[in-house]
Amino acid sequence: MAPRLAVAKPAGLPRRGERVKHDPDRGAAGGASGAHGVARAIRPLWTQIYLPNLLIATGQGAMLPILVYAAREVHGSSAAGAVLVALNGLGTLVFDLPSGRIVARLGESASAWLAVALLLVGLAGCLASRSIVELAVSVLVQAMGWALWSLVRLTHLSRAAPVLVRGRALSLFGGIMRAGNVLGPFAFIAIASRHDVRPAFAIYLVSVVVGFAWVVLARDRNDPAVHQRSEPVRPWHVIKKHRNGLAVAGTAVLAVSLLRGSRTAIVPLWAAHLGLNSRQAAMLFAFSSVIDLALFYPAGVISDRFGRRAVLLPCLILLSVGHLLIPLTSSFDTLFAASFVLALGNGMGAGIVMTLGADLTPSEGRPSFLAVWRGISDAGTTAGPLVDSAVVGLGPIALAGPVIAVLGLAATALAATRLREPEHLARQAQDPDPAASSS
Repeated sequence: MAPRLAVAKPAGLPRRGERVKHDPDRGAAGGASGAHGVARAIRPLWTQIYLPNLLIATGQGAMLPILVYAAREVHGSSAAGAVLVALNGLGTLVFDLPSGRIVARLGESASAWLAVALLLVGLAGCLASRSIVELAVSVLVQAMGWALWSLVRLTHLSRAAPVLVRGRALSLFGGIMRAGNVLGPFAFIAIASRHDVRPAFAIYLVSVVVGFAWVVLARDRNDPAVHQRSEPVRPWHVIKKHRNGLAVAGTAVLAVSLLRGSRTAIVPLWAAHLGLNSRQAAMLFAFSSVIDLALFYPAGVISDRFGRRAVLLPCLILLSVGHLLIPLTSSFDTLFAASFVLALGNGMGAGIVMTLGADLTPSEGRPSFLAVWRGISDAGTTAGPLVDSAVVGLGPIALAGPVIAVLGLAATALAATRLREPEHLARQAQDPDPAASSS
């Protein structure tokens, strides 16, 4: 029997003037119906989560493109720069599971302080580094801080977002991260000289300080769950207990992340193969970022109204088809068209990884489960470029796209036939009147 994604059953809407109590399983705003209900449900999340995270994501967006050049500034080789970029991703992946234990033991509030401390220590180290070893250690420390911070924010949002607008709430969060990655490079360009890369680390450091101060000032002081501690659950026990849901939804998320990770590698690889210059390759990614920003909220609306598969399946299909089209391109214009298909797929899937994780997350052991979930996602993101590299190393570069595409289409078939919608969406399909279904 196909596994069911279990979520808390939403209660009825509050009466006019009635004070809404905080419910950890439903979010602070309870149910939501109509445009006004959606806006009311999401409004507190802007000041508590979205805007401060936009600041911090902007700082990270300023750092990521210059890591290779930072390695050169401390007399590292181009290969060392590539290792530095990989180390940033691997540091996040390796620290995902320990982050779950930390959040469970310390609670969200104390874990957030620890995450910020790691970020600040790592970024200060990046600014002060005089050798490639010092820089690598500092990048690793900030990556650990980012992993912990991301889990704290995801844990809080999966608990605080009202279940009826969960898709929109998490898609907005994904859109905020994309916006930061677009704004960060422009912030760096605005203040840095042509050959000085250290301002990128300074931008990130300042954004962490200001963003976290915002979080502290805007936090909901009537939410006791931010200080709540729980017994850490070992990753193996989480996988064993939720093996049915993880087998289907986890495989789909692994495939989405694999396709996304591959996309960041295969487009520049093929662009170089065609003889395009770096500015042309950068234009492809800039355009893709615009598409991502344009689609993240519509994707959330579709997810809430028509179900998770309504965005997951187009995301997987378009990303897979885009990979199939890559080796058929022979010029900037045709590669631009293939990149457009990849951008559509990536934008359609905005927030779907976090939304599926929030749907599956139990109230007990939430941090431990989400740590495993983030580990699955980050493993796919890391594996995508590695699969491309392995295929290119063993055979012609034209095989890289089709190999990834086959994996993506296999996951599409699994999700189409086995993935179950959350209970509130299944009830909504049978009874489209939310007031009637909650009475």
